[in-house]
Amino acid sequence: MLVYDESFGAVMAASQREATRLGAGSYGSEHVLLGLLAAGGPLAEQVRRTEPGLTVQAVRSAVERGADDAPHLQRLGIDADQVLAAAGGEPSRPHPTPRNRHTPEWQRALGSASVKLNQLQESGALPRDRKVTSAVLWLAVLEPDTRAHRLLAAVDLDAERIRGAVLTALAGSGSVVPPWPQQARAGFLTRLAQRAFARANVAG
Repeated sequence: MLVYDESFGAVMAASQREATRLGAGSYGSEHVLLGLLAAGGPLAEQVRRTEPGLTVQAVRSAVERGADDAPHLQRLGIDADQVLAAAGGEPSRPHPTPRNRHTPEWQRALGSASVKLNQLQESGALPRDRKVTSAVLWLAVLEPDTRAHRLLAAVDLDAERIRGAVLTALAGSGSVVPPWPQQARAGFLTRLAQRAFARANVAG
């Protein structure tokens, strides 16, 4: 059975608030990234020291204006700023809280990151934790296929440097920081953990 620590629960509660604020019907990596920044804590502070431009305001603005979609719209001859300006006059309505449902991209990212983190812990490259912490959420939002990763790139924030800060914190002072695995190799126990992640009501 997976046991989550307080930092994990705090981040998911903050992610729920951010998803509600943005009117999302389900939780994606962008909402979890906002939740990580809003919840704060020692790991978030270490990340912020590494990448000072990574703030709630910067990420929220990028989500609201669809910074990751702007290049695609430009190729179609659509001005994203004009679209946003035209939509700006609509009255705001209260948004319902999303059901405890994750987007497929977030489920894949969380599964992949949990497998890779487990690989590093099993090999002794990183120490094991008795509980699942917010570190796995940081590593998941930084997976290359996530919307959070695309948003970071769109606002010139370096996901690789942010991941390095997370791994440095996990390794501990003076320890060698291992490279992040390129591929996730899931064994039997890890597949069980992935299924538990998928079933867990981590947003409630």
